Amino acid sequence: MRKATQRGAALAVAAFTAVALSGCGLAAGGASTNLSVWHQLAGSGNEAMQQLIDDFNEAHPDTKFENRQLADGEADTVVRTGISGNNPPAILQFEGFRQTEEYAKEGLLTDITDWWNEHKDAFSYSDSKLVEGLCSYEGKVYCIPLDLYTSNVLYMNPDLAAKYGIEAPTKVSDFVDIAKKLEGTGINAVSLYSGEGWEAAQWWYLLAIQRCGIDTINAAAAQDGARWDDPCFLEAAKDVAQLAAAGVFPEGVAGSDYNSMMSLFLSGKSVFMQTGTWFQQTLAETPPSFDVQLKPFPQADPANPSTEQLGGINEGFGIPAKVKDKDASYEFLSYMAQKSSGDLFSKASVMNMIADSQAALPEDLQPAWDIASQAFTGGGQGFVTYFEGLVPPEVGDQAMYNGATGVAAGTMTPEDFVASVQQAAETAAG
Repeated sequence: MRKATQRGAALAVAAFTAVALSGCGLAAGGASTNLSVWHQLAGSGNEAMQQLIDDFNEAHPDTKFENRQLADGEADTVVRTGISGNNPPAILQFEGFRQTEEYAKEGLLTDITDWWNEHKDAFSYSDSKLVEGLCSYEGKVYCIPLDLYTSNVLYMNPDLAAKYGIEAPTKVSDFVDIAKKLEGTGINAVSLYSGEGWEAAQWWYLLAIQRCGIDTINAAAAQDGARWDDPCFLEAAKDVAQLAAAGVFPEGVAGSDYNSMMSLFLSGKSVFMQTGTWFQQTLAETPPSFDVQLKPFPQADPANPSTEQLGGINEGFGIPAKVKDKDASYEFLSYMAQKSSGDLFSKASVMNMIADSQAALPEDLQPAWDIASQAFTGGGQGFVTYFEGLVPPEVGDQAMYNGATGVAAGTMTPEDFVASVQQAAETAAG
């Protein structure tokens, strides 16, 4: 998941959080309905959600929804506590896929299948496998898609590129040549700091998609027909190791976090940075001194290009099962599904799935939508979510995060890395 930091560690404070949240939205008697929207949209995305809520309240004077933006590091614990409590928020954004299945099994989500069938034409690619996998369990629908991300992008500083005669790479090995050009300049080829683990893991994910394909990734996640130490996953790890050995990444790659990674790029100290298109919201809030350009992530094998991508819609908006006023919740979902609501998010640099709202995206984000659209129309499975969303935490948040960071830092071999991921998967399954 994007910016997923230490999700498992947050469980240690779950009991305290449950007490802290138990009164949220309650009157003194404890019987009022919690008409709030809990979500993880940040920056300009949060501002768009606030505007949406304000507009809804103005159009529905008998209700008063409130906005609560969840910090990324605390989101899983807060969501789990909120969805399990007796007075959950009216609308809740949660990670889909594995969490949809988990929460649906536990009876914590409202089945919105009938509503979805009536409104799905309001969403782009509503019949895609991605949307089905995000929100469905055993043929029933439990959430709607909204924000769309792709991590198959590079952010480029065109001023540095022009100064040093660098072109956007079309193949991954081009980074090696770029690093050679920059030797002794004090400028890094790629900004990457992976103190939280997911940053380096995404490089392996991107290359594994190209080397293995999404079907093989899903099979490895299920431990059914593929293993994490299969040759294609090893080849992807070797790609990362070769880039590290060539000096593509900065020194101390394992020692700092995402904010440091962004700062290095935004301060003009690296030509490229790979991250998801959520970064557009940061750029919209605090534009740097140069005009950032967005380029496709290069191919491992340009002769055999892949249109499959990392990302997609990784969180869905649903209605907790214990919501008291579900009519209000459904009204809000219907309001979210309007094109005017999608336009709000698009203007805030949030790519979203509400139909016909993509034309409102800023010009510099249009290439990202075009790249993402290829995953829906280019054949294959399209998108795969961030791998930690497919596997237990000890496999994703631990073995994948830590191992990929070790490979990027040169402290772990690719062979040891994929072996450790497979071992963690076997342990979790057993």
